[in-house]
Amino acid sequence: MSGSFREDDRRMKILITGATGFIGRHLTLKLKLLGHELITISRRPVMRNKKDVKLSTHYALDLGEVDRSKDSYYMFENICRQHSPDLIFHLASNAVVKPDDDNPHGIILDNTISTQKVAHYAPEGCKVVLASSVIVYGDWIYNSSTPDREYKEYAACKPTSIYGMTKRASESIIQSYTNSGKINGVSARLCATVGSGLTHGIVKDFIRKIKSDNPNLEALGSYPGSTKPFCHIEDAVEALIMLGMQNTEKKIFNVVPDDSITVEEVAEAAMAALEIQKPIKWLGEEANWKGDNRVIRASNKLLKSIGWIPKFPKSKDVIFDIVRNAK
Repeated sequence: MSGSFREDDRRMKILITGATGFIGRHLTLKLKLLGHELITISRRPVMRNKKDVKLSTHYALDLGEVDRSKDSYYMFENICRQHSPDLIFHLASNAVVKPDDDNPHGIILDNTISTQKVAHYAPEGCKVVLASSVIVYGDWIYNSSTPDREYKEYAACKPTSIYGMTKRASESIIQSYTNSGKINGVSARLCATVGSGLTHGIVKDFIRKIKSDNPNLEALGSYPGSTKPFCHIEDAVEALIMLGMQNTEKKIFNVVPDDSITVEEVAEAAMAALEIQKPIKWLGEEANWKGDNRVIRASNKLLKSIGWIPKFPKSKDVIFDIVRNAK
C-alpha cells in the first residue's frame, strides 16, 4: 500500500465531479475518511453512504450543459466561487466506448465541455486531476514487430473510439490551462478498474455467467481474447489521491497494475475464485465491436516513481479478490 497519506496532512476543500459513479463513490468515501471537506457534483441528487450519513455538500448538475440561457450552465462557476476548492477531481464523463453509439455528439459534449468548464472556472492555481483512460493510446503499437511493448505516458495517442478521442481532447484542455498558469492539472490514465459496487463490465458479466445454469462460459471474441490490465479500486483511489496531493513535474500518469491479462485468464481467475469450472465458449470476432482496443499494455513505472505501491500488483490477483468478495 502506498504511503501517500499522513494524519498530519492539512484538511483540504476538495470538489469531486461524477461523485456518484463507481470510482467517484469510492474516492468520496476515502477522502471523507481522511477528514477532508467535500463538495460533490453528479447528475444524481443524493450523495450518502449505506448508513444514510451525509458525505458532502452535494449538487445535482449536468456539467455538459451548453445552453447559456439555462441557469445550470453557470452553476459550476457559482459553486467554485462559493466554495473555492483547493483540489478538484474531475471524474464526470459519458463512458460509452462503442463508436457506433446512437449519440456520439452527446458523448463529445458531455466529456469535452465538462472538462473545459472545470478548467475554466476552477480557482486560480487550483490542482485539477482528470480521470482519463489508457484507451487514448489505441492499438497502433501492437501492429509492429514488438507486440509485448508497453505504452509509456508520452507515446503517441491514436484513439479508435469517440470516447477515446474525447478523453485525449480532455487531456489537451487540462494541459492547455496548465500551460497558461490558470490551473495545476494532471491526467490519470485509468484502465479497467474493478471492485465492490461494480455494476457492469466483463468481471460482473463473468460472475453472473459462471453462476448460471449454462454449462458453458460464453466469452466475446476468439481464443484467448483481448489483453488488458485490471486495476483494483483501492489502488486506483490511492493513485488518484496521491496525484492530487503531490506537485508532480510530469502531468500524465498511467494508473495500471504490473501486467495485462487475456479474457481467458480473467475467466480462469473468476472461476477459481468461485470454485466453479466451465469450458469457455468463444462467440467469435463478430461478437466484438469496432473501436475496442484489443491489446493494452501500459507501464506504471512513472506512477511508482512518485511512491505508488499497489496492494494488488497483478491483474489476476485483482480479479480473484473482486470475485471472491463479490456479494
